[in-house]
Formats: sequence, structure tokens, C-alpha cells
Amino acid sequence: MNRFWCGLAVFVAVAVASATVVPASAQTIQSTPEKNPAVARSNSAAIALFKRGDYQGALSALDGIIQRFPESGLAYANRGGVYFQIKKYDEAIKDYTQAIGLGRNDTMTVLDRASAYSKNGEFDRALDDCNAIIRINPRNAVAYRVCGVAWQGKGDNQKAFADLDESVRLDPRAAKTFRARAIAYEQAGLADKARADIAQAGRLDPSSVTQAALAEARERAGAAAPAAMPQPKPAQQLTPAVAPPVVAAAPQNDPAPPVTASDAPGGETRVALVIGNSDYVSVPRLPNPQHDAAAVADALRAAGFKTVRLDDNLGAPAMRQALNEFSAEAAQADWALVYYAGHGIEVNGTNYLIPVDAKLKTDRAVQFEAVPLDAVLASVEGARKLHLVILDACRDNPFLRDMARTVTSRSVGRGLARIEPDASATLVAYSAKAGQTAMDGTDGQDNSPFARAVIRNMQRPGVEIRKFFGLVRDDVMAATGNSQEPFVYGSLGGDDYFLRKP
Repeated sequence: MNRFWCGLAVFVAVAVASATVVPASAQTIQSTPEKNPAVARSNSAAIALFKRGDYQGALSALDGIIQRFPESGLAYANRGGVYFQIKKYDEAIKDYTQAIGLGRNDTMTVLDRASAYSKNGEFDRALDDCNAIIRINPRNAVAYRVCGVAWQGKGDNQKAFADLDESVRLDPRAAKTFRARAIAYEQAGLADKARADIAQAGRLDPSSVTQAALAEARERAGAAAPAAMPQPKPAQQLTPAVAPPVVAAAPQNDPAPPVTASDAPGGETRVALVIGNSDYVSVPRLPNPQHDAAAVADALRAAGFKTVRLDDNLGAPAMRQALNEFSAEAAQADWALVYYAGHGIEVNGTNYLIPVDAKLKTDRAVQFEAVPLDAVLASVEGARKLHLVILDACRDNPFLRDMARTVTSRSVGRGLARIEPDASATLVAYSAKAGQTAMDGTDGQDNSPFARAVIRNMQRPGVEIRKFFGLVRDDVMAATGNSQEPFVYGSLGGDDYFLRKP
């Protein structure tokens, strides 16, 4: 979202010319004209003109503000936004730079300038700006997207995909990122992946994949639309009154809303909740769960799940809320699936998933700080046909080393305990058999052996669900030298359940 809708943003320290990070204390804090009511009213009038599509009127209004208040960084930044919209990128860059020099060195202004640099073919300068933001905030999804587009412009697809993939991982809600990655796939000749990303962008925001929006994105990446690439059906056309310039505000840490897809066998409605907990506060970080969760979420979308909600690094309250919200969605679906990657623990025969904020200083604390597996099972039990829970949570558990035992008869197990689901048509798959532990990853792999097997076999058409888990078991056993055996608990009736169309 452009500053026309956001107002003032949180300041970050970025030097004017080179985007070199300097300490915030080095910035001179001045009394800015934005505090003047007359300036605020004039900016509001300019914004109203911009939203109506009267760009010349908006420019005239902003020119007047700058003449009267030449220290107004907001007016320069807003005028840069108008110049960007009318494709005067040299002028936009000048105004963004002036705004930054006047102390308006916030994330949006710097990334807007980076986008203007890319549109102007100055890709190295664009990379300087967006990398400066990433150094300050490594979780800024928009900065990774802007970097990815700049790498596209430079013709380096490998780096473009790396940054665009990271942007998608950090914010799977952003239609613009899926659209930008689709253009990169087009350039690389990967038409199937391009179609999938454009379809995903359209589900998240139909206005992002109109003919005009796609043409603008290709222009920004220096790419012509390939003749073989089918265009989506027109949605509403972008208009100046509703179309912000290219950079959106950095995503917040609220749970990601569902991402949609459709290709399930028999027209069934299938929904999934995917959680990857890596960044534990009390024990060392687990490298792979976030990667595992993102990759499994993509595989589920490709397999035809209608909605796939992906959440990373959830604390206990957020984890419980996600399961509660998902239970309502599952009650309207034929299939409901939860995939969890992270730490798990068994205490006195009860299995728990461990949120990232858990401390587990005592065995008693587990029931208060962790989430029982029963809550996960309850979240899927409302689905009409099939309930699936897939747990890559049997890793060697560092919480056990320092956990104080308050009751000597209370057992704390290695791995997870065996389970017998009460609900019919329910399967619970462990990455390692009860009492065993699972590998997080080997040989520099981004995914655990179990996640790799799940993703690989989910791509097979016509595999019935029981055979699917059998194939996963075989792959993991082979990958781990028979040291890790996945196991499935629960039973199904005589009906066949296919993950993908036969």
C-alpha cells in the first residue's frame, strides 16, 4: 500500500545516496512541516485528487506544498508516488531521494525508490535500496520481492527465484509476489509454474492479474508476454483511483489467511492447516520445519486442496487460535488435514506439540505451555469424509535435558506415544514410529527426510491414501538407512481416498 493510504511509517536508518545503514541516533530529528495543519490539509487534498485519477491536479497541489514548505519530506514522497504512477521514473527517483534526505527514510519510501530504479533500468541501485531494508528487517517480504524483480531485470533468474521464494514464504498472502514470480517463471520457460502462480495471484486478488496489471509487471521485469502463455479471464480493471504504486506495506505478524487452489478428485472440498515451528526461544533453532511447512503447503495446493493456511513459528495462544479457526473451516469440508513440523513431546502417554514460546522447565508445565494432540484431532474431526493429521514432530527433544521432574511416577517419553484415534475415517501419520526419533535433515537438505517423502509422493497421480503413506515409509526408510520408520495410526473403511486424480 502506498503512503497515500498509510500516512507516516516507522523510520529506519538508510543513507540517502547509497542506502548504507547508519545508526538511527545519527539522524537529525527536525520539526517537520507535516505537523502544520495547513500542510496536512493540502496533502489530503492532493491525495483526493490522486484517488480520482487527476494526476496533474495532484502534482499541482503537491508543487504548491513544496513551494511553501520546502522541508516537507511527505510532500516530496507523495509527489514521487504521482510521478511513478505516470511513468516519469527519473522525477520519481529525484523526489524519493529528496524525501529520504529530509528525514523521510522509512521502509516504504526506500522501497518505492528501489522500484522506481528498477523501472528505470537501474537495477544495481534498486538492489542497494532493498538490501538495505533487508539488513534492517530480514523478515520484510516486500523487500525480497523488490530485490527479486531487480534480479529479474539483471537476467539472474537464480537470484530472482531465491528472493521471490523467500518473499512468498514470509508472506503467502501477497498476490503481487506470486505475479512477479510468475513473470520470472515465464522468462525461464517454466510455463506450468507460471500458470500456477498467476492462478494463485488471481485467487488472492483478482485485480492483480488483469491484462493491464500483467503487462505492467512484465514491463517492470523487462519481459515480453510469451505467445504460449494463456491469460486469465479479465477481472475488474485497475483504475488510478484504486491502484496503488507497486510496493505494499511490510506484512504484519498476524496469522496468514487461507491460500486457495482447486483440482480435487470428484469435486470434493479439501482444506489444510500447515504449521512449521523453527524459531524456539528456549532451545536451539530447528533449521527445517519452516522450509518443510512451506514445501508441503505448495504440494497440497498442487494436489487440489481448496484452501491451505500456512503459519510459521506460532506461540501457544496463536497455535490454539489457528486450530480453533481451522475447525470451523474443516466442518464445511470433505477432507481436513493438519501438517505440523516442529518439536513434540509425550508425557504420561499424552502427546503434545510444542509452541515456539514454550519453556517447559518442569514436566508439570507441559500441559499448560504445549498444545495436546487431542486439540489437533478435534480440529479435523468435523470434516465429512476424511480426517488427516501428519506430524513431523518426533525429533530428538532438547527440552528433556533441563526439564525438572516434579512427580517421579510421571513418564516423559522419547518421541511420541502410540495413539488410537477415536473418530472414524481418521489417520494420524508420525514421521517416526512411537518411541523413535526422526531426523530434521541431512547433508545440507532444506527439508527433513519425511517431508521430502511426503512431497515427492504427493505429486503422484492416482495414489490411494493408504498406499501413499506406505510409499512415504519406504522412501524414509531408504533415505535413513532403515533407522527411521514412519508409522500411521487409525483405520479407514472400504472406500478409496485419492490425493490426486487417478
